[in-house]
Amino acid sequence: MRRTLRTTRGFTLLELVVSMGIGLVILGAALQMFTQAMKATFVTSERSEMQEDFRAASNLLQRDISMAGSGALGQQGLAAGSVGLPTGTGINSVYPCSLTTCSYVNGAPVTYPTVAGAPYLYSIIPGYDLGITVNATEGASDIITVAYADANLALNCYTVTVTSATTVTFQLPTVLPSTCVLPPGLATPPLLNAAGVGLQAGDYILFGTSTAAVVSTVATTTPAAGNSAAFIVTFTLGDPGHINQPTATGGSLKQLFTAGTLVSAVRLLVITYYLDISPTDGVTPRLMRVQSGRTPAPVAENVSYLKFSYDVDNDGVITPNQTTMPAGVTPNMITKVNILHMEIRSELKGTSGYQGLDLQTSISARNLTMGQEYPISGSAY
Repeated sequence: MRRTLRTTRGFTLLELVVSMGIGLVILGAALQMFTQAMKATFVTSERSEMQEDFRAASNLLQRDISMAGSGALGQQGLAAGSVGLPTGTGINSVYPCSLTTCSYVNGAPVTYPTVAGAPYLYSIIPGYDLGITVNATEGASDIITVAYADANLALNCYTVTVTSATTVTFQLPTVLPSTCVLPPGLATPPLLNAAGVGLQAGDYILFGTSTAAVVSTVATTTPAAGNSAAFIVTFTLGDPGHINQPTATGGSLKQLFTAGTLVSAVRLLVITYYLDISPTDGVTPRLMRVQSGRTPAPVAENVSYLKFSYDVDNDGVITPNQTTMPAGVTPNMITKVNILHMEIRSELKGTSGYQGLDLQTSISARNLTMGQEYPISGSAY
């Protein structure tokens, strides 16, 4: 019987080396593809988050700026878009101010614009270079303040009586006056102590007669004894914005109390946007919104730069893209707000730095039509 011997030949060393090399090339290519895919996923997720923050910030900014001057300032025979603030020796009203602090804008309180030495609250107040510096190369950021009427509280349904230089009585009458215009869906005026919509400490109220107007800051709101439809609201000295000045020669409730007791009233939404640094990590910049004298609230994180310019209408001559008001021009001549830069960066820093987006747009203020139809010369009146 004949036997056949079978032999099994293995790989040579050269073949092993070549195959290992090919394997390493394939593995390296796969790793590179995986790394690129992870980077693409990171970039996409960061951009998606930045776009969401952009939408949140831009929607609020556009809503508030477009409402500036709506239904409030410029009534009672005053100039469109402004009302005088308390005047007197040592009196300096400042903005924006919450109940606890008044130093978070550029590290110090900011006084209101003045005309002939008297401070004024305007429907739009520029704040060029008044914000913090996030990037030293870009420099200081801007802030912006806008003011408009809050129709939801319907203070025009109340009978308003100034009872002293620091107290006002609001009475909801049995028969509502013809001036009582309720928002859609609201059958009865809300009570002033209603949760969420009633008066809160820090709210700004614009009082007026046919010849004068005064802004005051709410301190307390208390139901009148034995009358659930009446409220005693106090406007005492000591509010953070120094708006309440009972002894001021002008711009105080004392002025209305001596001139007449029955007045009209509307709650003002005085809103300021500015940047600060999150106290959580001490690094993340964020866009903040403060309403009147209430507690500031964050709008969007990682907003690292904010810059505005303004189009102004002076006797029918439009001067565009002003960062500060030219000589002879006051903020009540602003017809359009231009967001020059609202930069937002990614939450996480990549290998080559932060990703970034920059919003640029323009927003017409609610007082645009008035400014074009009735151009204002270079004064506050």
